[in-house]
Amino acid sequence: MIDPKIIDKVLSKTASPEEARQVAAWFATNEGQEYFSQRYDRESYMLNEKIINEWSDHDIPTEKMKTLFISHLKMRIRTFRFRVAAAVFIPFVFLAGAFTFVVNRTGVFSSEELAKVTVPYGEQVQIVLQDGTTVQLNSGSQLQYPKSFGLFTRKVKLTGEAYFSVAKERGRTFIVNLNEIDVKVTGTRFNAKAYFTDNNIIVSLEEGNVIVMDKNDNEYPLNVGEIANYDRNTGICTVNEIEDMTLHTAWRTKSLNFYRTPLKEILKTLERQYDVQFLVNDSSLLNYKFSFSTSRVNAIEIFEELEKVSKIRFAKNGNNSFKVTTLR
Repeated sequence: MIDPKIIDKVLSKTASPEEARQVAAWFATNEGQEYFSQRYDRESYMLNEKIINEWSDHDIPTEKMKTLFISHLKMRIRTFRFRVAAAVFIPFVFLAGAFTFVVNRTGVFSSEELAKVTVPYGEQVQIVLQDGTTVQLNSGSQLQYPKSFGLFTRKVKLTGEAYFSVAKERGRTFIVNLNEIDVKVTGTRFNAKAYFTDNNIIVSLEEGNVIVMDKNDNEYPLNVGEIANYDRNTGICTVNEIEDMTLHTAWRTKSLNFYRTPLKEILKTLERQYDVQFLVNDSSLLNYKFSFSTSRVNAIEIFEELEKVSKIRFAKNGNNSFKVTTLR
């Protein structure tokens, strides 16, 4: 419970920014919401009694007579619905005004104005959101987020791939929208991959707990070391244990890890990471699967490593473009 004196300062608009932030965060908890409800009811009752007393042309000597008098006025109160409604409205306006003050001091209500971060191919970006959450965005990704998070939720939208380290906040859920699915968390670390060009959306959990929710409100809870794979074509989501987490997070350290991965997926990743293009005349090559790991930062060196473990060959085909063939 917060000191009532601080709450009164906030509601009277005399609190400091730090005090306003403290009260705003508490109002987001179950205890804070209960307090707000009780205070609203109490002040509504007091103002209604004041109006009733103004209707009486004499003093009411005892509390018992006062109660009886109020009960006799029930019919009259119904007749003056507008005045009673106004009495209820007055405390609401008062508290709403105080909440506006809290908003101005802390920025806890959601803003309709969105910020957008777009990462071009060949680059990575790390940003820190207003609540302390850090997001590392991979190449070819875009993150949209409100300039001010809501009082009860924090929601962002991702296209592409990102690693989230979500700041823990009790009572304020963090939601990542991946178009077809949402990821709900309260404080955790996970990787989300949702490029438009990929058939699958992949969420892998490194720490904490998350819930993956599809458009039909089906929920798929993830524990540490588990991965959710949502198929855009079928709408089916499967949850499995992760054999090697580095397969999903190696990109954060400029590394690449592939395990029995089709060449089609490998080339997509290389295009994003190194801003290159590939020309493949024989489409059957795209189904070949490869396993290799590299921390090379030069695209040419990666091509050479891939050539060592396969019959695939890369040949320069213009500016940032390569022709992919195979040895016969």
